[in-house]
Parts: sequence; structure tokens; C-alpha cells
Amino acid sequence: MAKRINPQAGRRPPTDGLVDVATPRLRAACQLWQRGRRSDATALFAEAMRLEPNNVQSYIVPARAYGERFQFDRMEETLQQLVRRAPRHPGVHHYVGETYAGLKLPDRAVRSYRRASDLPGAGPPTWMELAALYERAHRLDEAEELIERAVHAGYDLPLVWLIRGRIARRQKRLEAAEDSFRTVIERGGSHPDWACEAWAELALMRDAAENYEGAIEAIEACKRSQRAREGAHWAISQKGAEAMQQLHNAVSRDDLRRWRDQLAEARPMRTALLTGFPRSGTTLLEQVLDAHPDLVSSEERDFIGNELVRTVTLYRPNKPLDEVLNELDVAQIHAERQRYIEAMEYLLGKPIGGRLHLDKNPAYNLTIPLVLRFFPEMRFIVAVRDPRDVVLSCYLRYLPLNAVSVRFLDVTRTAERYACDMGAWLRLREKIDSRWVQVRYEDTVADVAAEARRALETLGLPWDDRVLDYRRRLSEEKTVTSPSYEAVAQPIYTKAIGRWRHYERILEPALETLEPFIREFGYN
Repeated sequence: MAKRINPQAGRRPPTDGLVDVATPRLRAACQLWQRGRRSDATALFAEAMRLEPNNVQSYIVPARAYGERFQFDRMEETLQQLVRRAPRHPGVHHYVGETYAGLKLPDRAVRSYRRASDLPGAGPPTWMELAALYERAHRLDEAEELIERAVHAGYDLPLVWLIRGRIARRQKRLEAAEDSFRTVIERGGSHPDWACEAWAELALMRDAAENYEGAIEAIEACKRSQRAREGAHWAISQKGAEAMQQLHNAVSRDDLRRWRDQLAEARPMRTALLTGFPRSGTTLLEQVLDAHPDLVSSEERDFIGNELVRTVTLYRPNKPLDEVLNELDVAQIHAERQRYIEAMEYLLGKPIGGRLHLDKNPAYNLTIPLVLRFFPEMRFIVAVRDPRDVVLSCYLRYLPLNAVSVRFLDVTRTAERYACDMGAWLRLREKIDSRWVQVRYEDTVADVAAEARRALETLGLPWDDRVLDYRRRLSEEKTVTSPSYEAVAQPIYTKAIGRWRHYERILEPALETLEPFIREFGYN
């Protein structure tokens, strides 16, 4: 379940007769939900809302559970029941905003946090969540105003200094930024993730100042803290990678063609996957293509690799994934195809209609056989970048710990995961009949029009000049939720090309692993 915080400053007693308690009933429901006993869990959630109607958590806990499983209608209904019970309670709207933020729905989160902040009793935690979202949306002046309001109210958690430092860095007030990040580190003992973010910010500042040894020192402090807390994420990562590698090894060209023929009568979907590897330029390419009027993109929505896997393996937990996929009947596949589109439309906040849907997921190479079981008509764009720059960029960035980012806590592991993912793609591209293209980041930076044209041709879309005006759309219409949100809003630059040469000392243990891919993709 998502983390729970008290949205009221100073933990004031709740108003409107509300309480905020994780009761034994809710904890039992969560345990059932996590074990896959959804019907039993749903019954307990309903019982909690009926018997504990004034407990905020009676609504928030099930709403977030439903959201994590892409059951958005049920999630929205549950949130609205809470809002109707206490429409003028700022904590209620804070929790709703936090739920949307957890689903990477920044515009909806902002609306809820703003509604909370306009109500009597709203406090600094709401202002700070809103400030964090404003910073990501490049609304720096508004973010700074909220930070100062929180400081004047006596709110002094490390998060204040983290966002303040990020804004100062972006405004080129580097001394103030460094002071803020060091304050986070000094005070972040009970908030290790915030301290990790501050170390990573210092690493990027030092990199920009060409203090490469200082950057290494800072990012290693971040990664060392994360390695101390990696256990559960590493176990999940290992299990998932092993299952997907087994699938890749087992699936043949004949399997893929048989799966395609089984859905020959299905109505084709206009859909494509943009993948490759994290930090390979997928965000830039996605934003360019998303400016095409006949295309709409979804940004790193893990329906296929997470929800779909859990759904099809729920009652077959110990069976190899290729056997599970072979046993699926056409009716179930049709149902999941429809559920996928409905989930993407909810997350996009608009219908896809007749447009082509581009699913951008840079860590999806291992998932491609699963994708083709449900969407044999899928087309593929695979982003490629100098493997040394990819590994370095993954290592130099703070990413919240999860089953993917746990692989990026040192350069050797990162290179091994790169070899696993990109090696799987090189083998798989010889088996698939789907249309695909590889797009190099360096070529995109050099001539974005030419590479966008190649990608659009693979997608079956005509050229449209509006793709070259993608930055205007970013500034006016779209909020990017990936870690590249800041860089992608800038004019295209070349300074990240060949960056690895400044860090060759720490990359040395990974170079042997990367060498076959350096040659394959033409970077030697």
C-alpha cells in the first residue's frame, strides 16, 4: 500500500467527526488483497466503510488498493464517498491529491491539493506537496511562494529544503542550492530518501561544474544508503527477471505466429511500444512523437508488465509464463485488451479514439513476448544510446527504490541489467514479424526531424511539422512525470553525449559486459 502521512499540520485533532486510523479490519483487508483474495478483501473494505464511516482510512486504503490494480471506477467511487462525507475537510482533499500523485496524475493531484489549501485548517504539508508538483511543472515562482508560506508557519522538515534547493539550482543560484541540499543531508536521518535525493542533486551540480570526482563521491553516498535498504526490492527484481528471461528463451517464432493467428479475427488496435532501456532518450522521443495529431502517448504506465502479469498468473503461480500464455483463451485476451485501453484512457484523461496509442516504457524489452501475446499488431520503437552513457546516467540519478531501479545501485549491476535487456531485444528482433525500428539518441539530437520521420514511418503515420514544436506543447499543455522532466523541456543539447569519458575510472568494471553492445550499436 502507498505510504500514509497525516495531512494536517501539527497533527491537530481531526474535525467534522473524522478519525484517521489504520484499524485491524483494514489491515486484514490489505493482507487479503496482497495475497490475491480480492473478493474477500473487497468485502472487508465495504464492511469498513459501513461500520467505520468516519474513519478517513476506511476510504483511502481501499481506494489506493483499487488504483494499484487499475480498478479506477471503483477507486473514484470510493474517493467520492469520502469527499461527500466531509467536503470541506482539507485533510480529505489532501489524501485525494496524494492518491492521484501516487498514480502519476499530476494535474488531478494539483486540483485536489489546491482545493485542500483553499479550505480553513489547511497546513504546510499540503503546501509542500503542491510546491513539489509546481516545481516539476516548471512553475518555480508559485512553488517558491508556497515554500516560504510553509517556512513562516514553522514547518521545517527536510522536504522544504530539498525543494527549495532544487528551485535554487534551476534558477542558477548554486551556492544557495548547495546549502539547501546540505541541510537536507544533515537533517535527513529519519528521511533517508530525501537525503538520497539531496546527494544526487549535489552529484548533478558537481557534474555540471566538471567536478567529476566530487560527483562520484556524492552519488555513491546516495547509492550506499539505498543499497542498505534494497533487500525486498532485489528479491522482487530477481523473480521478475527470471520469469521474463524464461519466457524469452521458451518462445519461438512459431509461437509468436500462432498467437497472432489466434487473434486474426480481432479488431486491430492502433498501438505501439516505445522501449529500449532507461536513460536512452525515450522521454525526448516520446514528447516529439506525442505532438503528432494522430498519436497519443502514455508515459510509463505499467499495466502490461505488472497488472497483466499478476492477472494471468493469479491462479497459476508456479507455472512457467510461456505455458500460462499458451493456455489463455481468446475471450480472456479480448477482455484484457479492452481493459488495457480503458485503463490508458482513464490515465490520459481523454479517449484515445481512432488515434495511435504509443506506450512508452523504457524497461519493457523483457516484456515484449507478453506484449505480443495480447497485442500481436504492436509496432516497436527501440531507443538506443551509447551503452556507457546509459549505464553512467542510470547510476548518476536518484530513483526511488523499486524492482527496476534496484539494479542501478552500482555500475556493474547496471551493466548486467543492460546486457540482459538489450541482449533479449537483439535475440527477439530475429523472431518477430512486427514492424520495428531502432532510433539512436545521438542521431535524434543531431537531426530530430530525420529520426522522428523514421519513427513515424514505422508507426504508419504521415509527417506533420507539429512534432518539431513539441516544446511549446510541453510548456502549455503537458506535464512530464518521468525523471527527465527538467531536461526534456530544454532545447535539444549535445552535452550528454560522450559524458562517460569523464567517469571512465568507475565504469571500468562494466566495460567488458558492455563491449558487445558498444560494437553492435556502432559506438566503438
